[in-house]
Amino acid sequence: MRNRATVLGISIDVLTLDMLLEAIERFASSSGKSHQIAYLNVDCVNQYYRNSAYKETIDGADLVYADGMGVVWASKLFGTALPERLTAADFFDKVCELSERRGFRLFLLGSEPGVSELAAEKLRGQFPKLQIVGTESGFFDEEQERALISRIKAAKPDMLIVGMSVPRQELWIRRHIDSLNVPLCWGVGALLEYVSGRTSRAPKWMRNSGLEWSYRLLLEPSRLWR
Repeated sequence: MRNRATVLGISIDVLTLDMLLEAIERFASSSGKSHQIAYLNVDCVNQYYRNSAYKETIDGADLVYADGMGVVWASKLFGTALPERLTAADFFDKVCELSERRGFRLFLLGSEPGVSELAAEKLRGQFPKLQIVGTESGFFDEEQERALISRIKAAKPDMLIVGMSVPRQELWIRRHIDSLNVPLCWGVGALLEYVSGRTSRAPKWMRNSGLEWSYRLLLEPSRLWR
């Protein structure tokens, strides 16, 4: 039974990091059903109320966790307090350790050409037993997309890590999840950019203060006009 809270009108799972890692392990080791994990931050909340397809995707996801401090603060002010902020860039090393231990196979999809490959190279250096069975950029036409889906199915990953923008990554997963036959499909935003070293993260004090969005605006001013 999921323990959920309503924050800013959106249902979100009440999770600690340990609980999230347990869910990731459970989903990745399951058979016969594909699961979608999504996250929620203030930008996602804006998208939720502007994009009906994204709203349906978040409402139908198997797990939704709090990625932004704004969401955590709102939960404390207006409802059930969420235990902590959970950002993939902060705990993906633990997911890799789990994957090494359990033998989970990962496919990295997203970002510009070369980024997922560089991220895979760095992860293999840090986690020698980690099985990364495929990489691909997040930019493709219809013909390339069909070939990509065939590649993913042939690689048989346990986790598909999708690093695109919101809501594109969530909608892409939702559209293809039934045909991919991957136990866990997880939208991770800019994670591959950070892992590859292509993009730097905000200083820790900014992340803890809920100001990471302002740092990203400095790096990507175009985000302001989405």
